[in-house]
Amino acid sequence: MQGSVSELIASEGLIKIAILGGGEEELNILSEFHRTPGVAVIGVYDSDPRAVALEIAEIVGIPHFSDESFLHAFLGADYIIVTEKRKRFEREIVLLGAERKRIVNPAEAVSHLSPAEKGGEGGRPESWPSRLDEALQYMNRITDRERLLKWLLEISVHAVTASSGSIMLFSQETRELYIGYATGLSTEVVERTRQKLGEGIAGFVGQTREAKLIDDIVEAPLYRDGRERDAIQSAVSAPIAHQGRLLGVLNVSTNAGERRLGERDLRTVSSLAERIAPILNQHLMIDAHVIRELEFQIRQYIEALFRNQTGFHEKFTLLCRFIAGKLSADTAAIYTATDEGDWLILGGSDQQIPFEAQSPRIRCNRGSLARAFIDGEEIVMTEAVVETGLRLKTGEGVITSIFVPLVHNEPVGVLVLEFSSLSAFQTFLRLKDALRFQVGFFAQSLIREARQARKLEGLEELASLAPAFFALEETSVKVQRLPALLSTLVKASMGSVHYEGPDRREASYHGFPEEDSERRRRIEYDAEMLEMVRARGEAACLSYLSPDVDFIEKPPPSRSVIGYPVHRSPEISVIFIGYDKIPASPLDSSIFGEHELMLLRKAEELVSPLFLRGDVKRAGEEALSFDDLLRYNKHLMLERIREEIERAERYHHGFVLTVVRINGLASLFARDHQEALKLINELSMVARRQVRKTDFFSWMETDLFAVLSLERHQRMTYLEDRLRSVIVSALTDKGRFDSASFFPAAGYALFPGASAAAADLFSEAVSRIPAGS
Repeated sequence: MQGSVSELIASEGLIKIAILGGGEEELNILSEFHRTPGVAVIGVYDSDPRAVALEIAEIVGIPHFSDESFLHAFLGADYIIVTEKRKRFEREIVLLGAERKRIVNPAEAVSHLSPAEKGGEGGRPESWPSRLDEALQYMNRITDRERLLKWLLEISVHAVTASSGSIMLFSQETRELYIGYATGLSTEVVERTRQKLGEGIAGFVGQTREAKLIDDIVEAPLYRDGRERDAIQSAVSAPIAHQGRLLGVLNVSTNAGERRLGERDLRTVSSLAERIAPILNQHLMIDAHVIRELEFQIRQYIEALFRNQTGFHEKFTLLCRFIAGKLSADTAAIYTATDEGDWLILGGSDQQIPFEAQSPRIRCNRGSLARAFIDGEEIVMTEAVVETGLRLKTGEGVITSIFVPLVHNEPVGVLVLEFSSLSAFQTFLRLKDALRFQVGFFAQSLIREARQARKLEGLEELASLAPAFFALEETSVKVQRLPALLSTLVKASMGSVHYEGPDRREASYHGFPEEDSERRRRIEYDAEMLEMVRARGEAACLSYLSPDVDFIEKPPPSRSVIGYPVHRSPEISVIFIGYDKIPASPLDSSIFGEHELMLLRKAEELVSPLFLRGDVKRAGEEALSFDDLLRYNKHLMLERIREEIERAERYHHGFVLTVVRINGLASLFARDHQEALKLINELSMVARRQVRKTDFFSWMETDLFAVLSLERHQRMTYLEDRLRSVIVSALTDKGRFDSASFFPAAGYALFPGASAAAADLFSEAVSRIPAGS
């Protein structure tokens, strides 16, 4: 036990407290009360003599105990404080309870020891200056920044018997000083105070690396207007530097009516700053390790999100919540690029319920978001209001907003964060470059996947529409059906097809208005677009900006137009014109572009041969056309498998290829191709309804279709059984099911597995179809 218990107990006019426990929580209680005016800590007890609070108590001269001798000392306490961990001290509490001592928790202690109840000024122990070396040596063991700075400041203030002070830290990123810990200043001032090197007393000291004594602070030229504590009489500021690198500035001060600080105090504070520097540097190195750990945690979380089966917006929302939590940000949001130039969408936000389908589109033509996305400019804004004389308005909260452009091979979005905590903002600045790369890569990957998914959906849509083309016989029927089929393919709200042959001209319209005058106006405009495409002799996409003001000329009736010659030969011309794209999601462009042209080029490969043959039927022609379709479908499926293999190797996941053969269908096709085509169309629709949106379906051979499933392989058997069941049901309804001659059978292949190439994977799946099927 150290310290004079009898002297402390005998102190008149003081509220005496004792603390049961020597852990981290008890240390916080000790630091809270040992300098509180009108309060005397008369003892700290823990059965472990090496408990951290006992070591600090010894350093600062407070009696401490690790045996039953504590009981006599604690009898002199007005309050005995014990944390929620009471079970450790059940025996001690029973002993104290028998003496009718008042035992309270920390919250009750704060309430009982409010300023109204506190009286007098508690002096510091005489032994304090002689224990500086021991105290500084112990500080090396503290890793919590706030607690470290608090105790370093306590030691410095006590060393010169000052009343208050602060430790300002230097940010290498912003080249500014900010308050790491202070006494006598409000939380608001602590959070918002920043000084550039050369500005104010601390800025001057940090720049010159020379300690400074201000013994008449009001008249000092470096004194900044608007300081919260106008009663300061004298102050000492000293640089904290280690191996030539500025870490911060140590400030101590006295109030009016207290003794002025002098040259001796200047030397003492300068010496303390030198001795504090290696301790603070060691802590900042630990802090750098914490930053690296944060980087690792964010990277791990992003990798986990890649494997997550949630949707586009849900992934961004989860990431924003994780980033906001890890960085202590007030808000976090990620805006992502779209396929339409300077339009963005809100990918996700920590403040928002995840979007189920749609997200608002944002025109990026002005403001901070536009500057960040289009110009690639990083923007930092603060809400602090500055008055004349560089005085910050009191009572104004300070929110710092930062717009970080996300770029990975191309601009992919903007990360927007808001901070009210200066220390949290400093942490972000140290993480910024790594965070920008990781989030940029994540956004680019998700956008690329979304684009790929749209491409594959379009190709699958084309594959599903193709059988409908081959089921059409006469040219007039083809012309009548094509506008709806092609409009569906490119997501056009309206469409037209214009046929011109040696014997006739014919046009067909889909989605045009029913009202006569509006329909006439649309058809007249359609005729103008037709002439434009004919004159160009090639595909064309046109789009018109929505006018912000009225033009003298009337704007066109459609915002976006696509014209495409689906068949061109010396005798026959077939042109499709689509109007006003309906984007499937906000990520999609609202105007026609390269994606739609790609789909129409693929459609041309199917449609053009149909018009070349005209209405004339030759033996085996339908079978030949269907073979062309199957070859095309197989090409699409193998291309899709190759892309999924590349994706699986990148993101470390697997997929399943399931094939289903309809035994007896090939024989039916040889006997009656028209009936077989109708049955294939019906079976295709039945099978497509059973697979998920993330699956890719394609009819690849006369009697075989395939499904590429992105689900885990555990779903494989379930999918096979379900497909067989619905096929059997459909065949039964048609009166064709026969378990011996007309029935479905399935096989599968896994990736990663025995096969590494797309064609080999397909062959493996076919080989697993039961023998005799």
